Amino acid sequence: MPAEGTPPRRDRHPSSRASLGGELFQIRPYSALLREVEELSARVEELERRKEAVEGFAAVAAHELMEPLVMTEAYAALIGQRLEGTGHVDARRDLDALGRGAARMRRLVETLLHDARSAGMPLVRRPVELDDVLAGLLIMLAPEIESRGAAVDVRPLPRVEADEPLIGALFQNLVVNALKYSPRDGSRILVDAKRGIREWSFEIHSDGPTIPAEERERIFRPYSRARGERRARGAGLGLTICRSIVERHGGTIAAHAGAGGTGNCFAFTLPDA
Repeated sequence: MPAEGTPPRRDRHPSSRASLGGELFQIRPYSALLREVEELSARVEELERRKEAVEGFAAVAAHELMEPLVMTEAYAALIGQRLEGTGHVDARRDLDALGRGAARMRRLVETLLHDARSAGMPLVRRPVELDDVLAGLLIMLAPEIESRGAAVDVRPLPRVEADEPLIGALFQNLVVNALKYSPRDGSRILVDAKRGIREWSFEIHSDGPTIPAEERERIFRPYSRARGERRARGAGLGLTICRSIVERHGGTIAAHAGAGGTGNCFAFTLPDA
């Protein structure tokens, strides 16, 4: 027991305990905190180096993928031209399908590369006339729409402040997805927009088997599909890209059943600038 008047002995251990409001908490020495900060900084630098390496690999891989896709697309068109007037209707139809498939894959690679490069950069927001975006998209998809006997009805759409390439990729993926899973001959796709208080709400309605409620969130994950869609063509990345684009613009996206509980509706929002 210390003598009267002797100050209490202080704990000289590198870390000590103190009381605040009756609760004990650990006081950590400055040197330990500094060491942890240095370790975290080193980890951040390592992650940055890895990120740069991955981005560099993605750019090289995209370039290597793009070249054969462009060649496939070009040669399919060239051979198709040479077959004009020869009566080889089936061969020309197959070449058209080959060219469209190569073009879709090229656009997917371009979109993935653009999204990867711009992930850490601010969006380039400009006024985008969505009516013009959809008009160009329907011209590009006309052969696919015709071959499936589908009808695409686009209601008047607004002008939004957005990154135009990404918004174009968003609508392209959603319309192509609707075409892919709609029945042939007589299917109808509707693209509509409604203005909210501070945002625009968009909906893409389509026919086809309704996605079960328990799977409507999972289909936005990479390489995921709804039940019964395992054999559909594509890598299963389209809806993942859509979610990334919408969320980067400050919106939300979801899937639900169509009117009357049949078909599907993909709904997303974009802020009204």
